[in-house]
Amino acid sequence: MAKKTAESPRTSPEDIQKRIEKYYKAQESEKKGKSLAASIIGTSILCFIILLIVILKMSGVGKTVVFTTDENGKPQTSIADTSDVKGTTLANYLGDKVMDDIKEDK
Repeated sequence: MAKKTAESPRTSPEDIQKRIEKYYKAQESEKKGKSLAASIIGTSILCFIILLIVILKMSGVGKTVVFTTDENGKPQTSIADTSDVKGTTLANYLGDKVMDDIKEDK
């Protein structure tokens, strides 16, 4: 006995076109989803790094480059701990600038 082979159903060009359009729409939505996820992750990482830098600078953690001049007027640089340097912190500097701007606006 020979096996009967099932004939594949005939598809019309309209059905083929619909399947192709559905495939491309799925591909586009997948690309959009991947780019959105990458964008969200990248933005989150960037915000985290910026906040980390600001927090560390405001709390005075880290090293500071100190610029000095010698007797001849030649500039020199050295690195010192932030706690050893007398000066204005970033938070105080920004606060002073904001207050100055508010005073000028009045």
